[in-house]
Amino acid sequence: MDFEALQPELLLTFGGMVVSKKIKTFLRSYSPKNHWHIDPVQANDTFFCLTKHHKCTVNTFFSQLINLNKSATESTYFETWNAVKMHRLSRHDAYVKSIPFSDFKAFDSILKQIPNDYILQSGNSSTIRYLQLFQLNKTLSVFCNRGTSGIDGSTSTAIGAACVSKQPTVFISGDLSFFYDSNALWNNYIPSNFRIIIINNRGGGIFRILPGNKNTETFSTFFETNHSLTAEPISRLFDFEYASASSVAELDINFKNFYKSSARPKILEIFTPSSENDPILLSYFDFVK
Repeated sequence: MDFEALQPELLLTFGGMVVSKKIKTFLRSYSPKNHWHIDPVQANDTFFCLTKHHKCTVNTFFSQLINLNKSATESTYFETWNAVKMHRLSRHDAYVKSIPFSDFKAFDSILKQIPNDYILQSGNSSTIRYLQLFQLNKTLSVFCNRGTSGIDGSTSTAIGAACVSKQPTVFISGDLSFFYDSNALWNNYIPSNFRIIIINNRGGGIFRILPGNKNTETFSTFFETNHSLTAEPISRLFDFEYASASSVAELDINFKNFYKSSARPKILEIFTPSSENDPILLSYFDFVK
């Protein structure tokens, strides 16, 4: 791929930090000539090339920009990026069809089934990393409690948001993150249309994609944190409806009722093979090139 052809002359950013390390690496390696950040208070120099901080709201900036810039500029930049995007989407679809059941395959099924206009709350470790690899339904409002890199507080954040929102909420979480913050379910205000989807790969599977010797007791105990827990007892304890799945076929069956109206909130726990998830995820990036 000709990365120099994708190097921007001007980069406009607003909002918080970018999660994707690949995007950060690209924009640091092929720095734009100008980087403008739009925010009334602070400017994040994420790519080490910040040249201008516009201290205003995003809407104010773009309304003024439109008024100032009346002349059209000839450029093939969009066509270049769009060609890369379409190639990547085609390869993405081909890859999903070729892989066995795994975290990656589960996310593909999950995201195809979320109804329009839902709030999607994401766990802040492996979940948000998987989500950024997929084309999301544009009617969804997506949130992630991404603070200091860790697993704490995701469930609490999702439930708190669901309690004050008029829209139904679905929360997608990894197993360790869910169990760590399970006391969040201990309250009387969870709406009946709240949904939780847990990806249970029996430990912190995200650590398997990092360098290091994964075939040791030290790794499985202190990094991955192997376990045999399920969310079914917690579901009974806090009066949630519970279902589980270990294949695409079982997921399809469960999703027929998962988002239907109910008197109680629901949990869907998806069991994936921990030993296969990391090679499937790592192979994806080579496949879509």
